[in-house]
Amino acid sequence: MRQKRKSGSTSVYSRMGLLFLLLLFGFGAMNLLYEDRTFSETENRMLEQRPKVQLSGIFDGRFMRSFENYLTDQFAGRDAWIQVRTAADQMLGKNESDGVYLGRNGQLYEAPAQMQEQVWKNLDAIREFSGHHLEMNRYLMLVPGAAGITPEELPPFAPVEDQTAQLDEIHTYLGETIQKIPVCDTLKERANEYIYYRTDHHWTTLGAYYAFEKAQQVMGLEGVKESPEESFYVLTHFFEGTLSSRSGYQAEPDTISVYWPKEEERLVVTYVEEQQKSATLYASEKLKGKDKYGVFLNGNHPLVNIRTMAESKRKLLLIKDSYANCFVPFLTSQFREIVLVDPRYYYGELEELIQEKEFTDVLFLYNLNTFLEDDVLHFVLEQPPTEE
Repeated sequence: MRQKRKSGSTSVYSRMGLLFLLLLFGFGAMNLLYEDRTFSETENRMLEQRPKVQLSGIFDGRFMRSFENYLTDQFAGRDAWIQVRTAADQMLGKNESDGVYLGRNGQLYEAPAQMQEQVWKNLDAIREFSGHHLEMNRYLMLVPGAAGITPEELPPFAPVEDQTAQLDEIHTYLGETIQKIPVCDTLKERANEYIYYRTDHHWTTLGAYYAFEKAQQVMGLEGVKESPEESFYVLTHFFEGTLSSRSGYQAEPDTISVYWPKEEERLVVTYVEEQQKSATLYASEKLKGKDKYGVFLNGNHPLVNIRTMAESKRKLLLIKDSYANCFVPFLTSQFREIVLVDPRYYYGELEELIQEKEFTDVLFLYNLNTFLEDDVLHFVLEQPPTEE
């Protein structure tokens, strides 16, 4: 009788072991047959590609890090597994997933970034750049994320950075070298309004509108003639942004509205490197895809030139991240020409561009998180070596 129990127990373990091996080899086979993707529409980002085998990369560990990221990004059924993992975490009471917090109000919050070494390199570069270009009006607008505006809505004991303190430290460090456009208090006063998307890290057109009201005071611009009720038009009620995709959390889809003044503006938008032109700031075809925020200026591009029919003689250089894309429509009536440079993709000579265009103003406009993690801005701002 005892022998039978032992035999039966062994049989169960054998079956479990066989099932484990079948699952292991099954997933391995699936990954081998699974075609690598270049871009994830769900997460709205480029995916890691298979790294090339090089001895130098093996010795210094770069190859293994890249290969690990490659396996993580190209895992078969990755999007579905993210949903399963997030559902399991929620059942266990966890309110954070891949740097995204599930707020008490159902909104998703991107975890604020920490101050890192490259921040000071970028700030030093801005100070040096400002010193070399006293002929231009120089402005800086750093926009906190939703977590910086309503931290009280985050889950209890969420270990997040104080973005107000970070902004104060940055503004103090820059001193009088550049004019700051402080929008933190402005946005906090409007915190109960729809100024940030629920499922995405960007601010809404309404949030950009309130920030523009602050910018016009600092930059000496004219105000917007119509109220949001008169000049905002809804394009979609079905926007699910990157925070939802990245974390797996489900939230109520967002509404995207655009600013469209009653007095239609004539302009020409040129995507310089792509050699494409448009007569509008909006790309309606983006509403058919996952990244609907790309409706603003057709997404991110290295260099964009906007020529307007504004009576003003001012010309603006806008050094930016994607937060600026829904802010630009409020500027086109204020400047004769606006040139957008995204340092993450721009490889041209900024000084040559400045000399060619003879800008009257320069505005640095970033989401604070992006600015704190940016490691390329100081390269773009570097002064070229002088010829002796």
